[in-house]
Amino acid sequence: MRILRYAAFMLSVGAIPLGLSAHQRGNELILRAVRFYRGDQNRTRIKGLIQIPLAALQSSPRGSQSSYTVAVRVTDTTGLTLYEQSWLSRARGPREAGAYTVEIVDFAVAPGKYRFDVAVTDSGSGQKLSATTDLQALSDSSIASDLLIAPEMRLASADDTVPRPGEFRTGNNLVTATARVLLTPLRAQIFYLLEAYAEHEANGTLTISIRDRAGRSSIKPSALPVKVNAGGSVLKGGLDLTGLPAGDYTMVADVKLGDETIQRSAEFSMAGLSETLVRDSARRDAELVTDAGYFDAMSEEELEEAYAPLEIIAEPRQLSSWSSKLSVDAKRRFLTQFWSERDPTPGTPKNEQRESFYAAIAQANRDYREGGRSHVPGWRSDRGRIFARNGPPDDVLRRQQEGRAPPYEIWSYAKGKGYYYIFADRSGFGGYTLIHSNDLKETGLPGWGDIIGRPAIADARRFLGMDLADPR
Repeated sequence: MRILRYAAFMLSVGAIPLGLSAHQRGNELILRAVRFYRGDQNRTRIKGLIQIPLAALQSSPRGSQSSYTVAVRVTDTTGLTLYEQSWLSRARGPREAGAYTVEIVDFAVAPGKYRFDVAVTDSGSGQKLSATTDLQALSDSSIASDLLIAPEMRLASADDTVPRPGEFRTGNNLVTATARVLLTPLRAQIFYLLEAYAEHEANGTLTISIRDRAGRSSIKPSALPVKVNAGGSVLKGGLDLTGLPAGDYTMVADVKLGDETIQRSAEFSMAGLSETLVRDSARRDAELVTDAGYFDAMSEEELEEAYAPLEIIAEPRQLSSWSSKLSVDAKRRFLTQFWSERDPTPGTPKNEQRESFYAAIAQANRDYREGGRSHVPGWRSDRGRIFARNGPPDDVLRRQQEGRAPPYEIWSYAKGKGYYYIFADRSGFGGYTLIHSNDLKETGLPGWGDIIGRPAIADARRFLGMDLADPR
């Protein structure tokens, strides 16, 4: 069995801030589905990237915000709906030609063929955009995932684990999200990632080539030696394409392991220099957003939503001057002042800590909405709160229900003080409760060992590598 171990996945969605694309014109919705195989579950994980043109969205009266509804559906060959979900999102930013926002969908399918449908409806105008792609699930005979390409990709570290605005995480890699990559003469580097799968340890080659519309190679390809561990390995790298003429291209990856060879590809574009200079200036202006500008674009309801999760990181006295009866302008001033005091780079317009915090809140809302409590924001759940405050755990142990023991998770953090957190789904509907931790800021449950039982306690000891006192 081929097993490439990553964190577990589920159906989840999320919005990514703006970018610019030469191929995002008018009402075109760009949809890309990237497949990864999970042999331990015989499932194909799909990363769906939905690129939405801002030109198709109507701005709010304030002129910088749009709202829209995204609906996704996955059906099998009989037309049976396997996944269906919709959500409301907002996008802020200038409406210059080519500007877009990206929504991300994650789901998993069993072997077979499927159809992935996406519809985006603008809240202001009612205009509807749609896109469809057909999917063939991977199998245990597949030797590689699809090719994922991005204009930026970086490795997560112990001190840098939370995706920045515009990024998503896959494994230990933080990837800038886009359904179709646009390079420019000023930003000509492209990154690639794919997973190679092997039953046993195998040696082989990876050949990366760049081809134009006519299929001609634009760079001289070379075969790179690769070693794939039993189960699988991640193959990744980057190319500097400075000097590549403007146009449309395809990156082609040929993976050869033993007698097996497979080819994966992904399309991208290179912009012209004059177009790049104009758009690069617009992008810098969009990125250099002050705290005041960030909150000025919010409605009163959004200001309340931005205030609520501050209880995770602030002392009560620091929030005492806030009141729901404050005027909208007073609420904006409060939030602006709160974050200005926490700006790690006060000499620049951008506040990285504010962006990082709200990105973590958004991800917690996506990933930790609990069954039976969909009206409660994900960050208010125990797992969501810990995630928003500490970022993703460095290691996770997940167990399904065994005997009388409910499903449980153990999160371990190597950085800082080495905290760990044990959650149990006592409801049976995905409502994970924190039952034990060595973090003194958190309150566990008395007799937590009775909840998961002795075998689970022993399991936790092995995973954490420490002698937990038997709480029974």
